[in-house]
This record gives sequence, C-alpha cells and structure tokens, in this order.
Amino acid sequence: MERCDECGFDYDATERAEVSVRVRAAAAAIAALLTGAADVAATRPEADRWSVLEYAAHVRDVLITIRDRLVIGLVEDDPGFKPMYRDQRVSFGLYRGDTVDALAPEVVAAAAMLARLFDAIDPDALSRPVQYGFPDPERRTLSWMGRQAVHESEHHLGDMRANVARLRA
Repeated sequence: MERCDECGFDYDATERAEVSVRVRAAAAAIAALLTGAADVAATRPEADRWSVLEYAAHVRDVLITIRDRLVIGLVEDDPGFKPMYRDQRVSFGLYRGDTVDALAPEVVAAAAMLARLFDAIDPDALSRPVQYGFPDPERRTLSWMGRQAVHESEHHLGDMRANVARLRA
C-alpha cells in the first residue's frame, strides 16, 4: 500500500471516479483560500517554506504537467518524463508575477482541464505504464498519475491552510 507519510494520502484507496471530483474540489478550496487569505498569501511563514501563492502556483503547474504527461502516456509506450523542476521554478522567481487574482482562476481551470482529460481516457488505457520520476523513479500507470494529481492538490491545500494558520496566529 502506498501512502504519504506527511498527509496520510492513500493511493490505493482512491478510485478512478474520485479523481476528477477531488481534484476539482481541492482546486476550488485553494482558490477560496487564496481569496480569503490575500493579505498573507505572498508571505512565507518560514524562510524555507513556500508561501501560499507559491504552493498554489505549484499546484497549477503540477496539474498542467500531469495532464500533458497523461497524453504522452497514451501515445508513447512506457515513456519517461523530464522533471518539472519544481524547486527551480520558485528559486528562479518564476512565480514572482503571480497574484491571488490570477492564480485563483488558473488553479480552477487547470483542475478542470485535467479532470476532463482524465475522464475521457478509456478505463482500459489507465493501466498503461510510464516511468515516473517523483517522488522516486518508478514504473507507474496512468491511473496512478490521476491519483497523484489528487494527492498533490490535497496535500498542498493542507500546506496552504497550515501557512495561513501560522501567519494569523
């Protein structure tokens, strides 16, 4: 059984039908949190912890990346993927121009796009293998990638909620 040690997400307990619903729900919650915490969204609670804005931008980019990787996994046999360079996106300041007003709808749109694509995939194709490099290089399936989208969205929503609680304490 695969489980996230930090948030408890259970990959095996997440069914195909839940992927789209949960990704959309997490994105809506992220958008609401961004809007409700606009005053602290750009503030890092600690120097080595991302801000709410940075987490939201990361979720947006993860959802877009997974969506593209799903298509590649449908077309190519057992593909591998280049890293998305999550830390470099932050360290190079690539999220500096992101704002609450821009990010809130973008996260919702990225989730909707991923959900529509995931739902369109033939159930038999979800077992197609891919070489996925994160968190550790391993052979995965398209189905696992859908569950990873849920995990990333929900996990980082939790990170964002924790940030807001720390900053407003």
